[in-house]
Amino acid sequence: MSKLIQGFLMNLDENDWKEHYKEMPEYNNEKKPEPLIIAIFKFRTKEDFDEFHKVVKEKLYNGNKVFDGMQRKGKKQSWFPLPLRPSKFKYVDDEK
Repeated sequence: MSKLIQGFLMNLDENDWKEHYKEMPEYNNEKKPEPLIIAIFKFRTKEDFDEFHKVVKEKLYNGNKVFDGMQRKGKKQSWFPLPLRPSKFKYVDDEK
C-alpha cells in the first residue's frame, strides 16, 4: 500500500462517514426467508416450456414478467406471488 494512501487511512476519523451520508435514505439489509416449498417442473421441449410459461404468466402473474433476465438458460426460478419490486416503493422522510 502506498504511503500516501496509508497515511490517509490512518488519519480518518471514525465518524467521517457521517459527514458524507447526511440526508441519505436508510438501507435495510434483512435476509429474505427461504421458500417453504420448492416445486421443480421438467419440460421435454422448448415449445412445452414456452406454453407453460405463457399460461403461468397469464393466469398466475397477471401478465407480469415471470422470470428476470438473470436466469440460466436451462434453469429458471421465480417466487409466487411475485415480490414487490423496489421501484414500487417511495422514500418518505418522517422528520420533514
